[in-house]
Amino acid sequence: MKISEIASLAGVSPAAVSRYLNGGSISEEKKVKIRKVIEETGYVPNVTARSLRQQRSNSIGVIVPKINSDSVSNLMEGVSSVLSTSGYLTIFGNAGNDRKQELDYLRMMQEVKLAGIILMGTVLTPAHIRFFKESEIPIVVCGQNHSSVSCIFHDDRRAAREITRHIISKGRKNLAYVGAVEADVSVGLNRRLGVEEAMREAGMDPDGLARTQVFFTVEEGCRGMKGILDGGFVPDGVICATDTLAVGAMKALKERGLKIPGDVSVGGIGGGLAGTIISPALTTVQLFHRESGEKAAQLLLSMIDYNRKHSGEKLPLTHTMLGYRLIERESV
Repeated sequence: MKISEIASLAGVSPAAVSRYLNGGSISEEKKVKIRKVIEETGYVPNVTARSLRQQRSNSIGVIVPKINSDSVSNLMEGVSSVLSTSGYLTIFGNAGNDRKQELDYLRMMQEVKLAGIILMGTVLTPAHIRFFKESEIPIVVCGQNHSSVSCIFHDDRRAAREITRHIISKGRKNLAYVGAVEADVSVGLNRRLGVEEAMREAGMDPDGLARTQVFFTVEEGCRGMKGILDGGFVPDGVICATDTLAVGAMKALKERGLKIPGDVSVGGIGGGLAGTIISPALTTVQLFHRESGEKAAQLLLSMIDYNRKHSGEKLPLTHTMLGYRLIERESV
């Protein structure tokens, strides 16, 4: 099937289909139409598929939710450091925070029979789980933990508990939490549970926690913090699900005339670059994303090797949890 045929079935121009396939700018309406036709027809872009088929035996797919992220760049460094010396070529897919695009990449990489796939997971839908269970090639997921697939993941709950304990230890009692969408179990749900756990340990009622759920950008962190302030709650301690959200929250607090850390302490989770270049520098819990990438690549190579040596038999699933480290700076 040609691009022109996809365009005709979707009722869009061939140029729109080309932009969609190459990650270009396209309206959401056209994106939905094109995706629907691709799913119904099982279309795989001919040029990409032909290229990948030629090198499938020594190619590994790496799919990430977005590219403008410290955690993603650190993970990719870890993956590349292992794969660059292994003789494997890396095929990179940027899903652009689009779950359907992520599934499209998974299906395409399966279709052309890459040696294996590393997925930096966010929201694992039922469609993801079905794919993991039915996949004919090895898969390792980073950043999430699920029983249906091998995973390298962070101790998100205890990391959030650690930063919350630290803020409470400074005498902060009126806490707010700028959280992530809880469909993302690791970052959204588990980190919120860690905050509440630390509060209970300190004899505080989690029902008194002012909270909001936003997406993973500075702008969203700012919006979420403003929403809490606009509701009439003025915290003396703010915990954020990521460093990026913390940067946004700090911006909102400063705009309202609150001093950090004099009036309010702010803590993040991640340990990325963003927290080191703002003022005051962000107190955070560092997660080891580069190590996550290294371990994921090492595990995937072991799975591929075992698969080839044992006539397609698969290694038992592996679930590895990484640690964390509190980094004390100036915001607490």
